[in-house]
Amino acid sequence: MKIDDLTYIITIIIVCSILLIFTPAPGYIILVGAMILIAIIIFPKIKTFQDYIYSLLSWIFGVTAILIVVTYAIISSPPYVVGDNLVLVEVNIVPGLYLKPITIFMFSFFLWFAFALYSPGNSRRFIGMLPEVRRLIYILAWLGAMASGFELVYHIVVWSAALAVQGLQNPDVIVNPWPWSAHAPINIVFSSKIIALIFAMSCFTIDYLKRLDKK
Repeated sequence: MKIDDLTYIITIIIVCSILLIFTPAPGYIILVGAMILIAIIIFPKIKTFQDYIYSLLSWIFGVTAILIVVTYAIISSPPYVVGDNLVLVEVNIVPGLYLKPITIFMFSFFLWFAFALYSPGNSRRFIGMLPEVRRLIYILAWLGAMASGFELVYHIVVWSAALAVQGLQNPDVIVNPWPWSAHAPINIVFSSKIIALIFAMSCFTIDYLKRLDKK
């Protein structure tokens, strides 16, 4: 590691420390932001880390996704509506930018998945697979895209119908009581974003496998 690289890392840490002191953003958001900046700006310049940059980013976003779920699962309280604790809260990332925990989870989980596929180890595994196995995964990815695509349309219809019946109100509180009735109602925003995540991952997998076949 060169002196310039060390200077960059120290500068990023100082800037993030200032943000942590003077902004209401949660500490873990600043920490994750610092790690991402270091991973993107510094590590690609260091030969030792060049082959592991995608693996590192995958771990960063994966840990972020897990922390979000664990943190907001712990603070949930009755009456239980699946996903409410991830939707009815706004996290102040930086001044003026608020995101729901489910949105942070959705972005982090997708980036975890995407960077993991492009990590050197997983790329070698997929390239070394039998063509028949890759075709099977390709078909299953299309199946996932089809199923989640239908569910997206279904949720849009249910969401719109619920708002029309209940009148103008906060769309974040709309609940789908089916198929579990009142025993475990599901927040529509939560389920819609999870399905959108599955749809995006399926599409990404399809594109990823097509790129591998071209190679």
